[in-house]
Amino acid sequence: AEALAKKAYEDSIAKAKKMMSGLFVKDLEGQDIFRYPENLKINNKNGDVFIPASLQDFSSKIADYLGKHQDQELIIYGYENTSEKDQNQEYGIARANFVKNLLEKAGINPDRIVTEVLQKNYDYDSDGNYNGGIDLKFNTLDEERLAEVEKSVADKVLYSEFAQKAFQPDATLSNYTLELNNYRKKYPDKIITVTGHTDDVGTEEANLWYGQQRANNVKKHFISQGIPKEKIKALSKGELSPIVPNDSDENKAKNRRIEISVN
Repeated sequence: AEALAKKAYEDSIAKAKKMMSGLFVKDLEGQDIFRYPENLKINNKNGDVFIPASLQDFSSKIADYLGKHQDQELIIYGYENTSEKDQNQEYGIARANFVKNLLEKAGINPDRIVTEVLQKNYDYDSDGNYNGGIDLKFNTLDEERLAEVEKSVADKVLYSEFAQKAFQPDATLSNYTLELNNYRKKYPDKIITVTGHTDDVGTEEANLWYGQQRANNVKKHFISQGIPKEKIKALSKGELSPIVPNDSDENKAKNRRIEISVN
C-alpha cells in the first residue's frame, strides 16, 4: 500500500511538472485560455526567443482574447538569471520585447502590451538553451493605462493593402475595429475620420483618387462591423501630406497609410 501511495504521489508530481512545462496563460478567473505541451525557448547568447512550430498560433489566441476583453492588457515577463543581471546584458527585457513585437505583427495594439523583466534562477542546457523564459499574464487596465489605450484608438495610423480589388482586412485592422467599436460605444457622439494617404508615384490627381479608395474601403469595413455610416467620414490627402520624404522605397511605404482620428 505504501509503495502504491508513493507511486501515485510521484505520478501526480510528474503530471504537475508536465503541465507547467508548456506555454500557457490564464484569464482573471484562473481558467486556461490556452495551454501547449511545448514552450518558448530562450538562449544564453542574446534576447531572441525561439517559437516552436506547435506554438505558431498562440499570438492569434491572445489577439482573440484581448479583442473580447477590451478592459484588459497583457503583461509579458522576460526571464533573466543572476549572471545576466550582474553583467547588465538586459536579455530579460529584450526577450519580452521580442514577443511583444511578434504580437504586434499579429495585429495586437502594442499599447495594450506591457513588458517587464522577471529575475529567475535557472540554468541553460549544454547547447545554451532554456525551455521557457517567458511568462504571460492578463491584467485589468487601471484608469491611467485605459486613458493611454483610448488615446491610441482615437489617433491611429494603419498600414495595409487597402487598395486591393478584393479588399480583405488584415489582423491589425480587424483587431483595431474591435477596439474602435468599444471606444465608440463609450463615446457615441464622436465622429470617425478616415483619411487615405499615398506616396508621390503618379500624378497628384491619381493619388487623391487612390487615397479616397483606400479610405472608402476602410469605411465600408467599419460599417460592416456595426459602426453607423453617419458616424464615419472618408477623406483623401493623396500625396500632399507625407510624414517622411518620398526618397526611398521604405519611406514611400510609410507614406502609404490610413490615418484615423476620432473627435
